[in-house]
Amino acid sequence: MKTALLRKTSSSSFRRYCYYYSLSRRQQTLLPRSVSKAQKSTENNSDDEKRMTTKTFTFTKTHFEKKKKKKKKSDDENDDDVNNGGKKNKIKTFTLRPKERHGTNEKARYVTLHFLRHAEGTHNVSREYNDPKHKDARLTDFGIKQCEKLAKAQPLLLEKKSSKKKMTVATSPMTRCVQTARLCFDKESHMITEKYVALEELRETVNYQCDIRRTTSELKEEFGASVDFSRLENDEEDPLWQYWIERCGSEEEHTMHRESASLYKCADRARKFFEWVVEKKDTEEEEEEIIVSSHSAFLRCVFNYGHTQEKFEYHMGGSEQVFDDREDKTNNVKVVQYLPEDGDAFEEYMRRDYENCELRSAVLEIL
Repeated sequence: MKTALLRKTSSSSFRRYCYYYSLSRRQQTLLPRSVSKAQKSTENNSDDEKRMTTKTFTFTKTHFEKKKKKKKKSDDENDDDVNNGGKKNKIKTFTLRPKERHGTNEKARYVTLHFLRHAEGTHNVSREYNDPKHKDARLTDFGIKQCEKLAKAQPLLLEKKSSKKKMTVATSPMTRCVQTARLCFDKESHMITEKYVALEELRETVNYQCDIRRTTSELKEEFGASVDFSRLENDEEDPLWQYWIERCGSEEEHTMHRESASLYKCADRARKFFEWVVEKKDTEEEEEEIIVSSHSAFLRCVFNYGHTQEKFEYHMGGSEQVFDDREDKTNNVKVVQYLPEDGDAFEEYMRRDYENCELRSAVLEIL
């Protein structure tokens, strides 16, 4: 009798113990399956199971790190390609530095660039940019005098006497720029060893009649053999203007901004110019400097595109970007960058608007 009672009591106590133990387990916060397995494995004193637990945790951590690194690499590939960048991304940013910084980085190559805005044109005086009489506008008499004044001062010639470096002149094919380049820098005095090279990349933002270039044949006929128009030979007519005619209509149908309402296209042209400079540097054995004869809005875009107005009031110009057809309209990758160690003065010097026949110099740092 006592034995049966003891067994019943023990059985009851055991069931009560199991119930409370089970209840306490259910009240605990549930853990992820992988962690529960790890804990279970830890409770086992087997060395093999301990190693398995450690291995499982390590794999999970390593897997996470790999995914994180992979994501970081993907983000990096979306960044702008700086320092005349590598080949990861087509969108490049080029580094400009003051002339006195030439050669400071032993790992870099340098090209001295002299940026020149054309002298006064007929359209600058009348401001009737869409008047057919200003098509591919020419220099005014005062503009010619501006060129003569700069040529007489010969700021670059003074430098050349000591350095004896070659000079190349790259110019927009617009008549006012070719005139400016030829009047300001004669080939003999400035050691210009090649013809003046006409590049479509240096064109003004294409908006009005004054921005339409003449046919390649007309340009060759006027300027003869002194200017190399070979890069225009496949386009007798103005290809940029033709694009905007198809996009917006004729000059009578659309009288407002065209390319200035899609400035990324101007920025892309600027990048192609800098790529041309880099390729030229790769093929040249001797040190060479390049004179760049271009336009105010183009230069404004080059030196300000992608930069904010936090430090300076200067901006990339243009108007509301109504013709920007990119998917990401905010991805305004800088055309050029300025290094902090070169100071704000140099950045301000490059970013402010150009006057007619104004010359500024900098070096392109190529890594």
